Amino acid sequence: MEEKKRKRNSIAVLIPVLLALICGITSVAYIVFRMISNKDYEEKWKDYDECGI
Repeated sequence: MEEKKRKRNSIAVLIPVLLALICGITSVAYIVFRMISNKDYEEKWKDYDECGI
């Protein structure tokens, strides 16, 4: 009986930690993706900066 409580308790603690870890990794991946995307966008349009558009 005591083992089942411990097992449930450890699972109950593990799930939120894993969800937080997944959210953190997803956020970092999104930030890196946006940085790369913005760099590519700026590289594409840098020749037109001087023409006044």
